[in-house]
Amino acid sequence: MEHTPAIDITHAAEAPHAHPKIDYVRIFAWLSGFTLLELLISFVPVEEIKIPLLVGFAVLKATLVVLYYMHLRYDSRWYAVILIVGIFFAVVVGILLPRMQRGILPLP
Repeated sequence: MEHTPAIDITHAAEAPHAHPKIDYVRIFAWLSGFTLLELLISFVPVEEIKIPLLVGFAVLKATLVVLYYMHLRYDSRWYAVILIVGIFFAVVVGILLPRMQRGILPLP
C-alpha cells in the first residue's frame, strides 16, 4: 500500500490565487478622496460634528486598507475574527482607560 501525503506541498507555490484582480489605483483614489474630505472637515468649527465624522472616515479608510491592501477580504474568515476581537478589546481599553485614570490621577 502506497502512502500519499494529505497535502501536496510541491505545487503549493504554483496554485492560482482565488481572489480576482484588484484595482489598487481605484482603492488609492478612494483613500485620497476620503483624506481630502477629512482635511475639509477639519476646518469645520463645530466640534460636535467634526470629531465623529473624522473618526468615521478614519475607520472607513482603515477598513479599505485592511480589506484590499492586506488582502483580508480574500483570506480565511478566522483572520477577520481575530482582527475584530482585537479591535473590540482596543476600543474597550480606549473607553475605560481614561475613566480609570481620572479616578486614580484627577485631571485639572
